[in-house]
Amino acid sequence: MPSALDNIIVLDLTSYLAGPYGCALLGDVGATVIKIEAPGGDNMRQYPSTLEGENRAFLGANRNKRSIVIDLKTDAGRQTLYRLVEKADVFVHNFRPSVPESLGIDYETLRALRSDLIYCSLTGYGESGPLFAAVASSSRSATLCGRPRVTSSKPRAKQGSRRVSR
Repeated sequence: MPSALDNIIVLDLTSYLAGPYGCALLGDVGATVIKIEAPGGDNMRQYPSTLEGENRAFLGANRNKRSIVIDLKTDAGRQTLYRLVEKADVFVHNFRPSVPESLGIDYETLRALRSDLIYCSLTGYGESGPLFAAVASSSRSATLCGRPRVTSSKPRAKQGSRRVSR
């Protein structure tokens, strides 16, 4: 039985959890997902786990994928990626906004290779604004939205009250 995304090729340059998990879902519904990692690998591989030499979160978020190591900091690596882009339908990354252009994998460059390419950029804080260049992390995002205050076990003063010394 055909799947929803049969014959769709996704190039996954994401790391950690949100991007890889999103691309795994595309693989779950039939897309061919190619995980592209730098020579050192996705940092999520190094996180502690109950599996010796592997990380359970990495394995779960990268299921249904083929994998290749490409050094995008070299001309040969970029040329390899460009050949893959020519055959791909979707390109997904979660680099900070300045990184794709410095690596030669920005929207304009890749669209010149494949005009109907779907280019998905998962940035932590958008393409502009006061935090656009900041590295996103779950702890930073939680802090910015006030989650530590809501989940803290420390007693809080009532809103609008303050202690007055006599």
